Amino acid sequence: MLYRPRLENGKLIPLSWPVAAYRLLNHVCWPLQDDASWLQRLFDRFFWAFGFFIFMQHNDAELRYIIRNNNNLDEMLICGPTYLILVEIHLRAFQLGLKKEAFKRFLQNFYAEIYIDQSSHSKLYANIQKRLRPIWFNSLLYFSTLSSYVIMPLINYLNNVKVPLYKMYYPFDITPNPIYVAIVLSNIWVGFTVITMVSGEDNILSEVLLHLNGRFLLLQQKLRQDADRLLHIVDERNIADELRRQIIEAVEENVRLYKFAEDFEREFSFRLFVSLSFSAGLLCVLGFKVYTNPMASFGFIFWICAKIMEMILVGQLGSTVIYTTNEMSSTFYECNWELVLLKSGDTKSNVRLMKTLLLAISTSQKPFVLTGFKYFSISLAAVLKILQGAGSYFTFLTSMRK
Repeated sequence: MLYRPRLENGKLIPLSWPVAAYRLLNHVCWPLQDDASWLQRLFDRFFWAFGFFIFMQHNDAELRYIIRNNNNLDEMLICGPTYLILVEIHLRAFQLGLKKEAFKRFLQNFYAEIYIDQSSHSKLYANIQKRLRPIWFNSLLYFSTLSSYVIMPLINYLNNVKVPLYKMYYPFDITPNPIYVAIVLSNIWVGFTVITMVSGEDNILSEVLLHLNGRFLLLQQKLRQDADRLLHIVDERNIADELRRQIIEAVEENVRLYKFAEDFEREFSFRLFVSLSFSAGLLCVLGFKVYTNPMASFGFIFWICAKIMEMILVGQLGSTVIYTTNEMSSTFYECNWELVLLKSGDTKSNVRLMKTLLLAISTSQKPFVLTGFKYFSISLAAVLKILQGAGSYFTFLTSMRK
């Protein structure tokens, strides 16, 4: 029923554990197989609508809690972190769920054309997997925050206390067993949806960035190797035309990769904008909550560490792609064209080569920059500015409390 990524030859992709959890536990976001029946598709749309209703109900209950405590800054900020996270994931998850067919087509295109398989480039694949390990550890930190919400229902049952797992206020009595069980189950489901969405999309985003960066590196490597090989051929009559042909092939591959990169940005742009827009305020509120009551905020300490680590890792990957794509024009310039001109005796071929080379350099000077709605770039510099902003907001809140 659920879509399973495959290579172009039909071979199943080995999924990392956060992506596997995302696929199995988050039916709001993950797409169905192409051959899903109409009944399965109907159930999928129903589940999306029902999940949207549950999130709306949680939004309402948490907002009521904030409004009831609007004269108490500490009480308001106790609910602040979960409310901001809830609103952020509400926007990201259900926007993705509404357009999950487009997301599936993007994944199919990625795994068919961009994904670097272990059998074809084993060293580069191993390097990519190595760079993904911090993202996997970061996902483990996010999942650690669920521990308190899984244990809390048992503690409440032993103490005969009937309260929601989050700071919420309901305008009706929740103590009857059927209502309370339904609320607790919905709280747990929302928690798993939030965690799988955050960790799963981080892993997919990182995988795409690393494999796309790897494709650009392979393109640069191939152009250098082909140009070096030309200098050692015996027949030098068509050497300029041969280098020109290789440059044209490299330009075509560069255009193909940029086209995918543009599709990549269209797919993730809105969700990246929402995620980073909420980050400064979320980190500020989380930090304030831990600062004022560290013993009662054990789960949020994991979330702060995971959020900061997530932003730095993704920002670093974004900066890596910017640097690699910015090197494309230099790679064209450094392809030993001057040595080829010395060896070639055909003036017309040399002129054609120089015109093609100038075109290649001019069309590859702009690096690919992943953005959030064109509002900010996904780079380490942008992440550091957001973290500075969060620190400034935190200082302001602590001064207000005093």
